[in-house]
Amino acid sequence: MSRLTRILAAVALTTAVSAGLTGCAANGEKTYGEKQKEARRQHWADARAGVLHNLAKEQYQTGHFDKCKVTLDDALKLSPDNPALHVLYAKLSIEQGNLEVADRELATARKLAPADAEADYLSGVVCQRWQKMGQAHDYYKAAAEKAPSDLAYLMAQAECLVALNRPAEALDMLSARVVYFENSAPLRDAVGGLLMQAGKYDKAVEMFRQASILGSDDPAIREHLAIAQFRAGQHRDAADTLARLLKDDRYVKRADLYLAQGECFLRTSRHREAREAFEMASQLAPSNPAVWLGLGKAAMELADVRRAEIALRRCLTLDPASSEANLLLGYARLKQDKYPDALASFRKASALAPEDSTSLCMVGFTLEKLGKKTEAFECYQKALKLKPTDDLATRLLADIHLD
Repeated sequence: MSRLTRILAAVALTTAVSAGLTGCAANGEKTYGEKQKEARRQHWADARAGVLHNLAKEQYQTGHFDKCKVTLDDALKLSPDNPALHVLYAKLSIEQGNLEVADRELATARKLAPADAEADYLSGVVCQRWQKMGQAHDYYKAAAEKAPSDLAYLMAQAECLVALNRPAEALDMLSARVVYFENSAPLRDAVGGLLMQAGKYDKAVEMFRQASILGSDDPAIREHLAIAQFRAGQHRDAADTLARLLKDDRYVKRADLYLAQGECFLRTSRHREAREAFEMASQLAPSNPAVWLGLGKAAMELADVRRAEIALRRCLTLDPASSEANLLLGYARLKQDKYPDALASFRKASALAPEDSTSLCMVGFTLEKLGKKTEAFECYQKALKLKPTDDLATRLLADIHLD
């Protein structure tokens, strides 16, 4: 190749490179210069969209939803492939009840950012609103796996398992994470609730106790602890917990807690305190038959037969089918030596609860007082057939002397 040919070839190459950098390519594709210019423009658009995203978040948090939507629309025009914008748009749509829009935005966000746990979590929220609990659970599970340190995702998954009638799975899953979330009162409160559902009251007490230490400013946890203590038979502890709880102004109108406190006092032979608790409950919930039944029990323990009869009659007015109230009213009438009236009450109690051997025993005892020993003997035998280990029936049957 001659020297002139080589020079011409070099000039041609330089011209081609220069055209590729600054002008249009021969095949119609963007040149390097155009790509650089487009990248700079998109970089500026993304930066501007980021600023708008922060503004939209502030508008969302302060409840300015209309302004937030306008800001997000502007931001998405600048940066349509920004997953954070789609997630925030979905949150706004959920807040406004536009679930279809939220679902569409979240599908886009999941496609753009497959590792984003929040998009999965919000998709679970949408499915839960639509009562698609199985799909909601799957989304929550995916979110929890992607962000294992986020307790909200784990709790949402457990909630779905309970809704799907799989509480044992929820309990196992949450129990396994108690140590990991060592300072979480809500997690322990949730585990305690599931233990209560499973009838494991002693374990529930321990879990609620831990939760109450970690969440000492949450009275709801103390309430759960008190109920667990009561169900576990820890009546003295339950009474103390309820006493502290009822000093809180938010709980002074809770008749159900006074009722539970009264029962705890009865079980621990603090009968006067029980009566006071039941009286407070009766003022707050006069239409609740359980309140009057408790008041009747306390009055009987204090040998206040007249007051017991008044309370039990009130109970039966509200709940005529109460076997226990009829049984207690029979006891009250026995105390007054009103044997025919006592017999009527015991028979009614037995008819309302035919599987209860105690009512049958008391029918027999009253018949024996009325001199009807043969009929009494038959009642004791029936009671023992119902409950062969019944000490009362065994003792009464042994003591009866037939002519």
